[in-house]
Amino acid sequence: MWLNRDEGRVARGKQPTLSRPGQNGFTLLELVVVIVLIAILGLFALDRFWSLRVAAERAMVAQVAGNIRSALGLEVVRYALDNRLADLSRLDGSNPMLLLAQTPIGYIGETSMDPARITEGSWYFDPDTKTLNYHVTYRENFGGPRKALALIRWRITFVYRDRDHNQRFDPGLDAIGGLDLVRLDH
Repeated sequence: MWLNRDEGRVARGKQPTLSRPGQNGFTLLELVVVIVLIAILGLFALDRFWSLRVAAERAMVAQVAGNIRSALGLEVVRYALDNRLADLSRLDGSNPMLLLAQTPIGYIGETSMDPARITEGSWYFDPDTKTLNYHVTYRENFGGPRKALALIRWRITFVYRDRDHNQRFDPGLDAIGGLDLVRLDH
């Protein structure tokens, strides 16, 4: 029997099935099971979120490198149209960011500063080594050697076929191949 509030008297019939007599809310066991399930789902979500951050950084680095390679190709075409292909060798070791219409987020310019002092996620050109450098944010998941400081380095190289095998470009003799962005420390 249960009390019918509308009529103010005891009504005969089944009790509601959602609660037990004298009990309101969840039992402690039910509450613990729900908390454990939420914690497990949260761990899966965090793991997935972490891997997405690493994948996003890899994609960003690949996109910037691709943009630079495209800019190098356009620069070769510009030199060819101006009939100055022999001058391409001057771009060997130059700053590739100067070829982009817009530099990527995190580019701090040209610096010879100690790499340990440069913020993670930063791009910079080192004029002493003539390399473009990216200071990796998620280094433990980026591959390559495990070191305290993770840098990815590239260099513009002038590509030619050395016909007389003298290890230097000879205009008029050696065939010009163009410019390439070569990743170092592979």
